[in-house]
This record gives sequence, C-alpha cells and structure tokens, in this order.
Amino acid sequence: MSRRVPARVPARAWVRWLWHFRAAVLLGFATIGSYGIVQYAIGVLIGPIADDTGWSVATVAGAYSVGVLLAGPAAVASGYVLDRAGSRPVLMTALLAGAALLAAASWSGDAVLFVVGWGLGAAAVGGGLYYPVTMAATNRLYPDRRPAALSVLTLLGALASPIFYPVAGALVDALGWRAAVRVLVLLMVACALPAAALVRSPAGTRGPERPAGPRRWRASARGVARLGAPAGWLLCVAALSAAGTSAMMLHQVPAMQAAGLSLAASSSLAGARGLMQIPGRLVLAPTVRLLGLRGSTATAYGLVAVGVAALGLALAVGGAVALSLVFVVTAGVAIGLLSPLHGLLAAETYGDARLGTLSGVQQLIGAATGAAGAWAAGALIDATGGYGWTLATIAALEVGAIAA
Repeated sequence: MSRRVPARVPARAWVRWLWHFRAAVLLGFATIGSYGIVQYAIGVLIGPIADDTGWSVATVAGAYSVGVLLAGPAAVASGYVLDRAGSRPVLMTALLAGAALLAAASWSGDAVLFVVGWGLGAAAVGGGLYYPVTMAATNRLYPDRRPAALSVLTLLGALASPIFYPVAGALVDALGWRAAVRVLVLLMVACALPAAALVRSPAGTRGPERPAGPRRWRASARGVARLGAPAGWLLCVAALSAAGTSAMMLHQVPAMQAAGLSLAASSSLAGARGLMQIPGRLVLAPTVRLLGLRGSTATAYGLVAVGVAALGLALAVGGAVALSLVFVVTAGVAIGLLSPLHGLLAAETYGDARLGTLSGVQQLIGAATGAAGAWAAGALIDATGGYGWTLATIAALEVGAIAA
C-alpha cells in the first residue's frame, strides 16, 4: 500500500498563519489603496491632466504638494485620535473624507478647486491611512509578534505601485483622466473599507508624564536640541531625501515619456520600480550586516542618484528602454531599503524613550520638504521646458543626503 502524502498540511498551515495575521493583511490592503492613488497614480495623471485642461505642470504638482504638506498635521491629529479611541474612527473618517474629496476633484473645471479638492483629499488619506497609522495599529494588535506582523503589512504595501501605476495608465488611455480618477477612488475604497470596518486596534495607554497641546511641541523641540548634532544631521538627511524622493515619485512617468516611451510603457516601468522595493526589503538584514546602518543608508541614497542620472542620460542620448530599466532596478531597490533604514536610523539616533515624538517632528519636516520638492520640480519643468535639470537636481539632493 502506498504511503499517503499529507499535501493539505502546508496549505492549512498557511491558512492558519494568514488568519492569525488577518488584521495585518487587511491593513496591508488599505495601505495598497491609499498609497496607490495618492502617492503613485498621480504621477501617471499629471501629464494627461495638464494636457487636457491647459493647467501648468506646476499647478497640478501643487495639488500633490498640498496633499503631502497637509498630511503631516493630519497624521498628528490621526495619531491623537488613534491613541484615545482606537483605529476604527481614524481609518473610516480618512477613507470617507478622502474618497469624497478626490472624487470631487475629478469633476472640477477650475484649477484652484482641483488643487483644493485633491490636496485636502490626499491629506485625509495620507494622514489617516499611511504607514504611521497602520504600523501603530499593527504594533498594538500584535505586541508579541510585531516583526512578523509588520512584515506582512509592508510586503503587501510594497505592491501599491506595481498595481496602481499600470492600472492608472490603462484607465487614462481607455477612459480619460477624469473617469480614471473616479475608478481609482472606487479601487481605493475596495482596498481600504474592509480594514476600516473590521480592524479594531485598541487605544493607547495614557501616560501622565506626557505633556499636551503646545507644551508637547515645545518638549519635542527641546528634545531635538538636547540630542545635538546627530539629530540635526538626521533631520537634514530626512529633509533632503524627502524633497528628492517626492519629486522623483511624482515626475518619473512623464520623464520616461519625455525620453521616448509611451504612457503605458512608462507607467508599467514605474510599477516595476515599485515592485523592486520588495527585494530591497528582503536584503535589508545582510546589507546592514555588511555595510553598517549608516553605510547602508548612504549606499541606498547613492543608488537613487544613479537611477535618476540614468533617466537623465536617456533624455540626453536616447536608449530610453535600457536606461529606464537601470532606473527601475537601482531606484526601486534603494527605496525599498530606505523605508526601514530610516526607522532604524531614527531609533539609533533619538533613543527609545522619545522615539515616537521625535519621529513625528521628522515626519513633519519631511512632509514640508517633500511638498516643496514636488512643486519646485514642476516649476522647474515649466521654466526649462524639459526634465533634464529637474532630474539633475533630484540626483544632487540625494548626493547631499549622502554627505549629511
């Protein structure tokens, strides 16, 4: 009699494992939807919106910048509510408000109304559905298995750009940008609504030693000052990196189009760039062991600069496909590395006791410089009539981050 092979055991084990982390899975899908439309799809939409409406690239980029800028204080407010009432009111409010405002922006025929609608909608989504909220909720739901739970969350989140870049490009080609935005909003709702409705992360424990209101911000500023030069340089690194990365994310698709690729090809390559973040996160541990924390961070900034320079070279000498692939691989792996590296570097620099507060200060600075970088890149494109100087500036910002 032949021996039976228990083929169902691994499948059952995977089902049990996923069921245990079901909240992290749902939060991961919410991350896909939120980053997908606000962070990534706008990079596909910016060119078609400007071409169809006659608005300048800087105007459309300004809508993105408003969203990035306002997401900082929105995240602070979301964190306050998360600590006191749990995840459900934060996730549901951010989803409903963000979806309504983004959809309203698609009907706008006035540039100012578009900037206001998209900016406020993106701020609601970014402040209530991005990693600062979903990671905090995941940490509270899985206090004994945080590394595994965060791995589930971030690996799913890394799929946002591979999904939304090509989908956005296909929708724009088939329906035009206005209808494409409405479909993308529905896709975001489909991704995030299960988490908003079903995930119940508990409120935080209130500590009597934590100051409130303006006193908290004064304490945060004093905390940065007491840490001296290391904290100052880390804030400088965060500012330079956010400015360059935000500009790169927003303008990578039209830059590849300017190099000679179609919208479909450019958006697909941008999605592949996002997919390359996954191997970047998988090689994090050996990279840190080999190069150290600061060496790994500097190397990642260097890879971003190399990728952006390759895209600039494609504009100058041709070879759009080959050089765009260099950009896809180097910048993709680097961005995948930088997200967890920034967290590790902050923990080492700030110390554990004030990590949350000082990371909030860093996030606000990153939001301000990221918004400024995205808008300034659009203004430079309008002023020069091309993407060459913009890409050179982004590469220079990454080199500045290496020096810092």
